Amino acid sequence: MNEMLTAMSTDMRIDRFRGEGDDNFTYRLCYSALGQWCLRTAKNSEKENIGTTKHNQTIVLNELMLRYSELFPMIADKFVDTSNRQVNLSVHIRRVYEETGYLLTDDDNRNRLANYGRSISIGNTALFSGIPDIPYFINGLGVFGSPTEYKVTVSEFLIRDGLKWGEYFQSQFDPIDFYDRDINLDELEFFNPLSGNVPSQSWGQHLEANYAVARKSELGPFYRVMRMPDGSLQFADEPMEPQSDSFVSYEFRRLYFALKAYYKNPIQALVTRKDVTYSEIQIKGHLPNREYYFLLLLSWPKNNAFNKVSYLIKNDFIPEIICVLTNIGIEVKGGSTNA
Repeated sequence: MNEMLTAMSTDMRIDRFRGEGDDNFTYRLCYSALGQWCLRTAKNSEKENIGTTKHNQTIVLNELMLRYSELFPMIADKFVDTSNRQVNLSVHIRRVYEETGYLLTDDDNRNRLANYGRSISIGNTALFSGIPDIPYFINGLGVFGSPTEYKVTVSEFLIRDGLKWGEYFQSQFDPIDFYDRDINLDELEFFNPLSGNVPSQSWGQHLEANYAVARKSELGPFYRVMRMPDGSLQFADEPMEPQSDSFVSYEFRRLYFALKAYYKNPIQALVTRKDVTYSEIQIKGHLPNREYYFLLLLSWPKNNAFNKVSYLIKNDFIPEIICVLTNIGIEVKGGSTNA
């Protein structure tokens, strides 16, 4: 490994896992370094201007990513979203930080680094919002160090109600919210919570369960559906906002996860131990953005920056991740932190 990578590893305190190849370790170092540069550009102070423009952040990261690709051509494809080549990693990283409170945007559309000292205790360390003045280390895009006086819980960070998946299911299928609708059933597709496929491929022409979601097309409208004892169907509108890269987007996945958990067919996640420090977690479906962004602050997407189902994560963080995933109805297998 060359001197530059050795220095990056030392500065960010990122170690290899047992048997990790040079290409993968280089990718992880460069991925986390891009995050650090994104934050440090927002720490700049010039006369009365604090921070930097979003455009400048994107330029800096694009130039840095190009340089990394020239120095380490074996990792260039790991920064490309092969499913959507219009997506730019520099913008993606900046948006993760904007949506998770690391970057604060002012009225002039400039980003400055958060400096309110918020931390979340995770394992034997703490996830810090910003860049602390004390020694710290990096996991994925997250900055870690000693806990601060201003502590928040993971639940507070996710900005969501405290309902676990069963309570959430009951709230979404309360009979008082359902009523008869004049809807042509032949025009509907139904979500099948009993399907063994991922949620996006679990739609069909027939209602397979007493509780489900229906839609007229992939764009909507959507309805929650309840089959009554006499066999009739009642409906409740299921609002579907346009999805984006915001922190609260793709929340509809929470409903699908809860339905599958209710029918004892939950989405599964598998934790596979790499060594005494690291594990890999593989999730059989895409998460709501709240959980997805949280994972990006704790881990590295496996092999590609846009991988949304497999992550490399510290063993110390596994219990917290298991709690987060279990709360939305995902069944986690593995995950023992014993040596």
